[in-house]
Formats: sequence, C-alpha cells, structure tokens
Amino acid sequence: MTNHQKQKKDLRIVLFLLPFFALIFCSNDSLEGEEPIQSVTLPWNQFKIHFLSNKCKDKKRLLVLVHGSPGSSSDFITYLKNKELQDQFCIFVPDRLGYGDSTNEKSFPNIFQQGNVLAKVFETYINKQSFSFEKAIFVGHSYGGPIAIVLSMAKVPIFPKNIQTILLSSPSDPNLEKLHWYNHLANIQIFQWFLPKSWIFSNEEMFTLKFDLEQLTTTLGNSSLNILSIHGENDQLVLVENVQYFTKSKLNIKHRFQILKGENHFIPWTSFAEIKSILIAEGSK
Repeated sequence: MTNHQKQKKDLRIVLFLLPFFALIFCSNDSLEGEEPIQSVTLPWNQFKIHFLSNKCKDKKRLLVLVHGSPGSSSDFITYLKNKELQDQFCIFVPDRLGYGDSTNEKSFPNIFQQGNVLAKVFETYINKQSFSFEKAIFVGHSYGGPIAIVLSMAKVPIFPKNIQTILLSSPSDPNLEKLHWYNHLANIQIFQWFLPKSWIFSNEEMFTLKFDLEQLTTTLGNSSLNILSIHGENDQLVLVENVQYFTKSKLNIKHRFQILKGENHFIPWTSFAEIKSILIAEGSK
C-alpha cells in the first residue's frame, strides 16, 4: 500500500469514528450540566429540521452549532451538555438538511438553502417560545462554517443585532477548493452502492462548494459581519491558508483568526477545552 493510499484509508477510518470523538477527547474536560436536553422537529415548507436544545427560558445569549459534512447534531453533544455553556447560552444543535433526523431523502448541496432553512426554522421556534436574545453566536465546523455565515446574514427580525460568527476549520477561499480523484470516484453510481448515504450526500456537497464560496464572497459585499476563524495548524482536509481569505478579499467585515498549534481538522473535539473557553469569552462581550 502506498503512502497516498494509506492516508486515504486513515481518513475514511477517522470519518467513520467521528461521532465517537466527542466522547473520547471531550469527556475529561466537560462537566455535564443538569438541564434537560430537548429534541425538536419543526416543518418548513416541504422540509423538516430536527435540532437539540437545552433549557432556554430567560437566557439572553443564543449559541448555534452547525456540523460539517457529513455529520449530525450528535457531533456537538458534549458542548450541548456542558455545564458552563448551559449556564451562559440557549444552545441549538441542528441536523442539517440531508442528515440525521432532518429531511434526508436526498442531498441539498447548497450553503444558502441550508442556512436559510435553518434561519426560518429557528425564527419560528424562537417566536413560538417567546424567547428574546441580546446576542447570538453562530458556529460552524468545516462545511458548516459557510452555512453559519449565511445564518448570520439572514434577515430575521427576531435575531439580535449583536451577532458573532465563529468558523472552526472552515473553507472560505474558493481558490483553495479542489476536487480529488476520490470525489469523482464516489460520484459514480456503481461505487455509491458501497457507500453510506451520508457520505454520498457529503461528496455531492463538495462538487458545489467552490461555486457557493464564490457566491458567498459576492453576497458578503459590504457586510459588516463579525467573524472569528479558528483553524488547526496541520489541517490536511481544509488548508489553514483559508483564514487569510477575508483579509485578502478586502471585505468590510471585521475578521480575526486564531491558529491552534499542532492541531488538525477535528478541533471541535481535540481542542474542546480551548474552544469552549473562546465561546464563553465571546459570549461575554
């Protein structure tokens, strides 16, 4: 087996074990709170969105955690159950369209559709529950990062004016997006017979991501978003150079970035304690 083949095999193993990372890497750094975890499913047009939440009554800060590709709400379960985060935030952890218990009969490879459907569902739920927030933090890991940006730009009156976007190992620069041989292989029907549905949907998202990022740059325009990018120094799936893109593009957004030394693509789990501290600090501003 060549080194290239070994790396791809290792990557498949890591993706398969992704749901267990939260238990393996986060458990020692996370004190569980006592708030009950609610499972909510709401319809929007022809879609349904499922998300998990903690006790939100009387909370003034909203934290939304958007998983990558593939993934599900279980990716952020340790964050949802953490006592310090529960004390400070109302937390929403959705299954994106195509995954988990949300509408998943087909893929939805469009970051704008993904983000806007989440925005409408959250608007409906917040209104129904009569919640009122002073600040919202929209967090996205990997492919979920651009979706978190779309959420932050959504024209939802119920969202607070004070919005922070946090990108965790997320793609930003369309010039860095390249399809690989295995993307094309996984796009062939005969090979899809051997792949889980979520992997097929994830692969389809990769084919449209470059174009979506180009459109996102245009859509941002003169937006004054407040974005913090956090990236692993040794990320081989989404290159760390992505953190430079918003600065190079000379957009009007307020952008900061933080590079985690020695870390890879899976920082929500391998750097849980550090990211938790960042969320608490940003929520306090």
